[in-house]
Amino acid sequence: MIDFVEVLAVVCLLGGSCCADIGNGRKYPQYDTYHNYNDISLLQNRLKLLEKKINHVEADYGYGKVFAMHLQSDQLPVCPFGTFQLWMGYSLVKAFEGSGYIDLSDPGSCMREFDPVPHVLCRGKKCKLNGVNWKSTWLWNRNKNIQKGDIMASRCSVCESAKSLLVVHSQNDTKPECPVGYTPEYFWSGYSFLSAGKSAKVSLSSIGSCLPFFESSPFIECDSKSGCKVVQASNVWLRVAGPRSLQARDTIRSKDAVKRISRCQICALYTPTVWPRDRG
Repeated sequence: MIDFVEVLAVVCLLGGSCCADIGNGRKYPQYDTYHNYNDISLLQNRLKLLEKKINHVEADYGYGKVFAMHLQSDQLPVCPFGTFQLWMGYSLVKAFEGSGYIDLSDPGSCMREFDPVPHVLCRGKKCKLNGVNWKSTWLWNRNKNIQKGDIMASRCSVCESAKSLLVVHSQNDTKPECPVGYTPEYFWSGYSFLSAGKSAKVSLSSIGSCLPFFESSPFIECDSKSGCKVVQASNVWLRVAGPRSLQARDTIRSKDAVKRISRCQICALYTPTVWPRDRG
């Protein structure tokens, strides 16, 4: 446990003056002995030891948990209270045809700029800037009234948290509660997403598996010539469990399917919000 009053006492004395209640035998008599230090190096050594304790606490808080959040909207998302925003951008799912699915919790899924063909193909001494069938895949912003020149990709933010995060899936049509010691406050809830197509599987332990909105086709494909269009491909969602689902009809309309999709919630470890480092 760090005694921050002791830290203040040492800093005051090193500065040549002391706060009224520290080290003068009034409010904190245990630090009065610092007045008897004739050698300033003793105070400096004590301060170094206290700094090591503070750095240890900073490490214990797990400083530097970075994640991406996607709103499936053309509005810029604001990082949850208690987290620090690193950058904003557009929600990238696949950089080029044949590449792997980018986990939507990964900071790499939030590109600062939108580019329908964000890659260059190099072989030997030559690099190709564009190809006939070059495409990229992005998360759709759900705007059905797109005008010419508008960007259809969802906006995103990359945030840094001092707290552990986890995702909980209810497997029913109500939002799940967070486990004991975790809180849903300031974080998003949504629908449990399993796979983009047959090969791009999503881990249910990733917060990227909890999308704010259900869409039967949540992605767009883009190229440099024809622009972007909604991808009418197969996507897999976690469904509501129980006899009701098993007895349901084989096929229903996508607008009715939302009632059959599992809900999810992002939860944060419940600790005091602490930022040990100065963020400037």
